[in-house]
Amino acid sequence: MVHSASSSCTDSWSTANADAFDGDGADNAISWEQGSDDILTIPKLEPLDDDFNLEDVKEAPLNQVEASLVSSTTQPKQKRPRGRPRKHPLAPVVNPSKVTKGRSKTGCITCRKRKKKCDEAKPRCMNCEKNAVVCEGYKEKTIWRSGKDKACDDGHAGEDSLVFTMQPLFNGVDTIEDKIFWKHYGIHLSNVLTVEGEAKNAFKDIILPLANLHQGVMHSILAMSSKHIDFDTPYGAKLLQQHSTTSREALEERSEFHHKQAMESFYADIRRSEEEDADGKTISSARFAQMLCLLVTTLIEGDPHGAHRVHLRAYKELIQQTPPEDTIFLSFIQEFFQYHIYADELLWHPTMDGPRLASEDWSPLVPIESPRLLGVADGLFQYLCHITTIRNTIRENVYRGSETVVNYHILYRAQEIQEAIEQWNPVWPPGDSRHGVGHIYKHMMFLHLFRTIYPPTMSERRPSVFSVATSVGTSISSSSSRRHSQISRPSTATSCASSPGLRPSTAAGFPSSMHFKRDPSSRGPSRTSSMHESDAGSSCAVIDETRPASPPPIRRQQHDSRITSAVDESLTIMEGFKPSNPALTLLLMPCLVIGATCFDRAQQDRVRAVIRSIRGYTGLRNCDRVMEVLEELWRLMDYGDWVSVWDWQGVARNLGLDFLCT
Repeated sequence: MVHSASSSCTDSWSTANADAFDGDGADNAISWEQGSDDILTIPKLEPLDDDFNLEDVKEAPLNQVEASLVSSTTQPKQKRPRGRPRKHPLAPVVNPSKVTKGRSKTGCITCRKRKKKCDEAKPRCMNCEKNAVVCEGYKEKTIWRSGKDKACDDGHAGEDSLVFTMQPLFNGVDTIEDKIFWKHYGIHLSNVLTVEGEAKNAFKDIILPLANLHQGVMHSILAMSSKHIDFDTPYGAKLLQQHSTTSREALEERSEFHHKQAMESFYADIRRSEEEDADGKTISSARFAQMLCLLVTTLIEGDPHGAHRVHLRAYKELIQQTPPEDTIFLSFIQEFFQYHIYADELLWHPTMDGPRLASEDWSPLVPIESPRLLGVADGLFQYLCHITTIRNTIRENVYRGSETVVNYHILYRAQEIQEAIEQWNPVWPPGDSRHGVGHIYKHMMFLHLFRTIYPPTMSERRPSVFSVATSVGTSISSSSSRRHSQISRPSTATSCASSPGLRPSTAAGFPSSMHFKRDPSSRGPSRTSSMHESDAGSSCAVIDETRPASPPPIRRQQHDSRITSAVDESLTIMEGFKPSNPALTLLLMPCLVIGATCFDRAQQDRVRAVIRSIRGYTGLRNCDRVMEVLEELWRLMDYGDWVSVWDWQGVARNLGLDFLCT
């Protein structure tokens, strides 16, 4: 019955709704089913095979309980350690390989744009190099700053954009090299050029204010100061070490620049001095100041070619034409230049170009009220001119072959000079170092006068003893016969004894090469024996041309107590000065004259030591030229060439040395 009932129900549903199903549509979208309780239900639709995609199927997330169960089953159970559990268990060790690293933000700009891994090689990454891509480099690292710090930086941004340049205080002192030259002049060079202290240093009080007004004087001072720095000395090496921003080459290049600018300014002043609207007072003083710097530069460099005489001659012409209006400046420069004009007398030779610079009747244009040097304002060096005149006369008599080399008039004049030197006294107080230098100058003048009026005599000589130089425009044959007749006959003296001519002359006046050249076989007697001493009854023997040559000369010891005493006393005073005493500036001239009369080796060594002290204090390289002349004189003394030793101006000329010994 149940079966029939169910089948009847099924059939009735099928027949009752068959027409309705067909009429509602063929898509079978919704099917209704009626149960026993008359409730309508939505039928479950099975997906078709075409609409199903396995990739859309996702695993449902597990809840916490299930996740813990799964993790406990997958992980192996750790073995419980032995012993009692720790009260504070150790932190678990994390495997570093498991740590995940974030993306690097320090790669190059190109790799970050291309989203490629960068090897961060510097300066260009290798990935860009391998892929032939231009590497744009790396961004600058920025440090994080708070807002407060950023606000402060924004406030200072305007100040950082300002440009501040410190302008030079003096015109011409611009670079670090200029400052080195300027400081060296103020601390060292200006102090060694004068004996005055800081309070009365004319090279600071007079020259520097003028340099601040005239650009050419400033260039001259800086050029002169640069020449004085010796980089081969410890002082020069220390100077380079203290100023690491410059070099020796840069200093030398800057030195040449200042010298060039100084000369251009000097010549420009000469042209401007002819204009009516030019400032004649400043230009005139500047020209004298620049000539002073050029003269000092010849002392610094030890110029052996007589460049100092060019500046001294230019000074003499300019001082007569346009002297400075400032009396203080005029008094300073005329004493300074005249001191060096007198010093030029010691090495002046008649064969030099141009006339003598010094004159016996010189007088200052304005009185020198505050003298700074010795020998000018006090008149001592005027006797130096007289001695030079006597020496030139004796030399002229020698070259002319005069029978009497030193006559009565020369001796009488020498006695007057001796008395004047003896009466001269220094004007400085005993506490001043120039007081001791004054006594040295007195000995220097005496030794120079003594050696001048006592030339060596030649009792026997050969015709080839001296080299005979020819003079242009004279008859050699006529004068030759006269010379041979003079030499061959015995000479008769009109004074105590005879002193025949030491060298025949080819013409009236001086020959073109006035220097003594001794034959090795000839040798004179004692250096101080003369017609005024022990040879009153002697006469020159007739020359025997067939006589064999004499053996090499033997050095004879000096026995004249007058020379020895004066030399020893002078050296003792000079050795008493400390190496830092400013009086050393005034001692180079006495060293030349006194050294020329040092016949003892011990005295020569003492002179060498004094000159080394002068060289170390002043830094003037003309000290080296003085040593060259003295070394040659001492060599000739050992050789016995007394005529050349007497004419040491000719020795200096033969060496090619023409310099100032100040």
